[in-house]
Amino acid sequence: MPVQMIDELIARCEDKVGLTEAQARLGLSAALALIQKHADPDKVTDLMAAVPGSAELAREGTAITDNKPRGLIGGLMGRTGGAGGAAMADAMALNQRLSKEGIMLSDMQTILPIAMDFVNEKTGSDRLRDVLASIPGLGPLMTSG
Repeated sequence: MPVQMIDELIARCEDKVGLTEAQARLGLSAALALIQKHADPDKVTDLMAAVPGSAELAREGTAITDNKPRGLIGGLMGRTGGAGGAAMADAMALNQRLSKEGIMLSDMQTILPIAMDFVNEKTGSDRLRDVLASIPGLGPLMTSG
């Protein structure tokens, strides 16, 4: 099977963050699945078309993002916070699930700018930042700076 663009991003995250290949793949797949669930669908479609392999990786990530326990705070946020609260609650639950796999919040915070730079470098456009900015309540937190 030929190496896809997304495989290059996984390898870059593995190298720069110090994760195993499996951890980098899991972190990116879960993040893409979360993005696909909460971001503007047109922007997500554009991103997935521009980064070969990303749609498949997002599908892998649905296993860790679906049917997740939210805990008390996450459950309250998901029910009362509208779209922004739901995105935040899902992100909190995802962080708990990833930490059980040895992927810390700090790892994900390091992966995000690597992924944004990678997508910009490979596509000539800040597509990932645009997609992230479209997530209600959570996007501005992820794209500031």
